[in-house]
Amino acid sequence: MQGLIAQYTDANEDSRLTRQFIAQMEFDTTMDVLEAYLVPEVKVIELGAATGRYSLNFAKMGCDTTAVELVPDQVNILRRKAKDQGLTLSIHEGNACSVPFIESNSHDLCVILGPLYHLHTQELREQAITEAYRILKPNGVLAIAYISRYFVAGMFAQQYPELVTPEVLSTLLESGLVPTPLADSFFNVGYFATPTEVETLITAGGFSTLRHVATDGFNRYISSGVNNFTTEQYQTWLNYHLKTCDEPSLLGASNHGLLLARKINE
Repeated sequence: MQGLIAQYTDANEDSRLTRQFIAQMEFDTTMDVLEAYLVPEVKVIELGAATGRYSLNFAKMGCDTTAVELVPDQVNILRRKAKDQGLTLSIHEGNACSVPFIESNSHDLCVILGPLYHLHTQELREQAITEAYRILKPNGVLAIAYISRYFVAGMFAQQYPELVTPEVLSTLLESGLVPTPLADSFFNVGYFATPTEVETLITAGGFSTLRHVATDGFNRYISSGVNNFTTEQYQTWLNYHLKTCDEPSLLGASNHGLLLARKINE
C-alpha cells in the first residue's frame, strides 16, 4: 500500500475532475447516476474519498455523509476543505477493505469510486465488496467504479507505444496489471478490470445489478473535440451522453465504468 499512498500524496483529484470537459463528464455522469439516491438525511459513505470532490458535494446536498480515505495527505486536505466550507461530515483515515469503525447495516448508499482501481488481488477486491455489503442497510445501494483494461490497452497504442509489447499486453489482458518498469507509476499501482468481471464480483458479493454505465462512453477517444466545446456545446453533448451511457456495447471502450447494485438481504 505504500506505493499507492506515495502515488496519491500531493495529488490534486479536484483538479483532475474539473480541468477539462472530458474529466468533468466523468464527475457529471457519476452525479447524475447517483442523484436519485442523494436525498437529504440519507446516510451515504464514500470509501476512497480522496480530497472530497464527491463527499463534500454529498454533504452540501444535505446527506449524512461519511468519508474514508487511505492517504493521510488527502485526509488532511479533505478535513481542511470541509472546515473551510462549513460542512459537517464524518472523516476517517482507513482502507476500503477493512472499516471496522463503521457500524454494520448503517448506511443507505456506499460509494466506491477509486479503490477498485488499485486492488491487485481477487482477495482484496472481495474484501472491499464484503465490507460494503456489511455496512449497508437491508436493500442498501452500492455504486462502484472501475477502469477498463480494454481502454487502457487502447491508451497504450495511442499515447505509450513503448508499452505495446507482447509481454505488457498479454499481462494486462490476463491479469489487469501493468508491472513493467517501462510504465508510469500510475499504471504500476493500478488494477484494470473488465465489465463482466465486475458484474461477477458484485453478484458473488450478494448484490443485484441495477445499472451498469459507461461513465465516459467513447468520449476519451474524441477528447480533443470535447475539450474544445463551448460551455453550451458541452452541456448539449453531456445530455446526449447521459441518454446513451447505459448502452452495453460502450462498456469495455469507456475509460471508467460505474455499476449500481442493491444489497440482497440474507
